[in-house]
Order: sequence, then C-alpha cells, then structure tokens
Amino acid sequence: MKLSFPSVSIFENEIIFDSGKYCTLPNDYDKKSNKALLIDFYRKILSNKKGCCEPTFGTDPLGFDYVLLDYICYIGLIFIGEKSSKKNGNKKKYPQNKYAKEYIIERIKEEYDVLNLNKFIPVQVFSQSMHELRGLNSKVSGHVDKLLNFSSEEDWDDQFDKADESLKKIYVGTRLIKFILDNIRFFNPQNIQNLTIDKSFKFIAHRSLFKIVKIYQNDFQEDKSIIEFTGKSYRYLAGEKEYFEILLKAIIENALKFSTDKRIGPRIKISEDGNKLIIEIASFGRLIPLEERTDIFTRGYRSKIHENVKGTGMGLFIAKILSQHFKIDISYKAEENSTDKSVKLGWNKFILTCNETFQNGQ
Repeated sequence: MKLSFPSVSIFENEIIFDSGKYCTLPNDYDKKSNKALLIDFYRKILSNKKGCCEPTFGTDPLGFDYVLLDYICYIGLIFIGEKSSKKNGNKKKYPQNKYAKEYIIERIKEEYDVLNLNKFIPVQVFSQSMHELRGLNSKVSGHVDKLLNFSSEEDWDDQFDKADESLKKIYVGTRLIKFILDNIRFFNPQNIQNLTIDKSFKFIAHRSLFKIVKIYQNDFQEDKSIIEFTGKSYRYLAGEKEYFEILLKAIIENALKFSTDKRIGPRIKISEDGNKLIIEIASFGRLIPLEERTDIFTRGYRSKIHENVKGTGMGLFIAKILSQHFKIDISYKAEENSTDKSVKLGWNKFILTCNETFQNGQ
C-alpha cells in the first residue's frame, strides 16, 4: 500500500524508497552517489525502532527530516522552523516538501491506525456520507432562500436584513455547516491539490465578501466581536464564487479566532486600485513573530502564540491554494500598537490583491 508521504521500508532485507500519494520523494534519494549512505543509514533506523507508542524524529544525511512510528517511516520531509545549511538548500529546491512537524505527527498516527485497523472507516462509506450530507444541506438552504424571498443576488443584503431572526439563523446555520463540510473535504490533500475551477462564471466580489461578513455577524457565538466592514466595489472576478467564499471564510474565521480583545473586532476593507481589487482583513491581537511569518501558509502550520487555541493549521494553507485559482496574491503585514515591549500587540493584516478583475459579468 502506498503511504501518504515519501517513505522507506525493508522487504526481504532490501531497503525500498518510495514516493507518497500527496508528496513525491526528492530526486536526491535516487542519485547513485547517495544510495549506499542512505541505505546504511535507514537500515539502522528501521532495525532499531522502539515500538509503536509515539513517533520519533531525526535528520538523515541529506538534511531531510524523517518520522518513524513502528514500521512506518516517512522521509524526504522539511520541517519548518528548523535551520541548517543543508535544510535551507532543501527548502529552496523542494518547497512542496515543507510541512509543520505537528501536522506530520497527526498524519503518521492516523495512517498507522488505519493500517492496523485500530480506526477504520471505509473511504467509500465516508465519501458517500459526505456527499449525501452536502446534498441535503444544499436542499435545506435552497428552501430557506425561497422563504427569505431572495429573488436576485442584487437584493440579497436588503432582504436578509429584513428577514425574521429565526429564518436568518437557519440560513446562517446551513452556510456554517457547508463551511465545516468544505473544511473536511479540503483536509484531504488530494481534493485541494487536484481542484479545478470553472472560470466561465463571473461574480461581484464585494457581494460575496459582504455575505460572509453577515453570516459571521449573525452566527451562534454569544461573545462574538463586531466586524467593521467598509468600502465598495462593483468589479467582477472569474470563477465559481463558492470557492472564493471559502477563501474569504478561512481568513475571516482566522481573524475572529485570534482577536485578543473582543471589544476590538476585525476590520475588513474593500477598495479598488486601478483594475485591481484590494481586500484587507485585519484583527487586533498578539502579532505573529517575525521568524514565523514566512511559514504561515504552510500546510499544518500553527503559530506558537496560538498553540492553546483549537485548530488544524489548514485554514491559511487552503486560502493560499484557492487564491492561486483566482489570480489573487495574499500577503501578511503586522502593525504594532503596544506600549508593552514584552507582548507585541497590534493588527495582523492579510491583504488580498485581486489581479484579474472585470467591469461586468459578461
């Protein structure tokens, strides 16, 4: 069985290196000049395994990280935050092999449990259940649209504000369920990496952004922050708006989650710069440390300042992948606003620059 990530194993005393389903084995492992050294190194690693309790880690002679859990050994990985001359070279050469260590720990444990039937749900059963749940949720939300009398996208904002509070909650609930299902779907690397988006559709970005804002302003959180939304634009983007809204949701949810002071809610601003559309999503709280900022879009990455808050580290990674389909650049900017030098507080800003926009939907 092919594992999720590059691996090494012993079969009839032969050392076998293999690519993973979601990540390929670096070419350096195939070089003849490296073979003998690697075979000797990993033969010792696999022969001295310490059982299946917890994963162990290390760095191989090529400067790549490995993770060992009983007989499963992931190799060819680059853990972010760890520096050496070899690792820095590998990061530049194989950026697709960069991962947060915590993410890989979770994946190897899951894979070990599946292979040993400790936790096993047939993929087809899970996929079918997901498909049916998404379909049912879509039907419910469609009926709610009719009850709210959304005759067109243009009058959505006005009709939503006038609607009965119970209907608004049902509408918001169906949308939040959809977001949860999308999170589960995109947690599988294959689904996000092989995604294709139909660019024949066009939609107004401002309308999708404002819809996400209203959803979070009317969610079920009792102590939620008030989102400040400013600006206006009628420019269109090309693609399926569902995926653009998932992108926005990931960043806005990130902003809400990490706002330190609930009295200072996230600030969202939309503006135009020539033919470009600029969306700025800012939250007030502890600033992401300077040394971590290059890694915030890495799969599974979680900042140390947020390690006590529940999360998967996938939100910004998913947003980054989706942004590429819409020709959007995402950048991060920190604006310090603190008199206490021991704790850096300020605005964590994510800036979306939409490079391909249109004046109309034709």
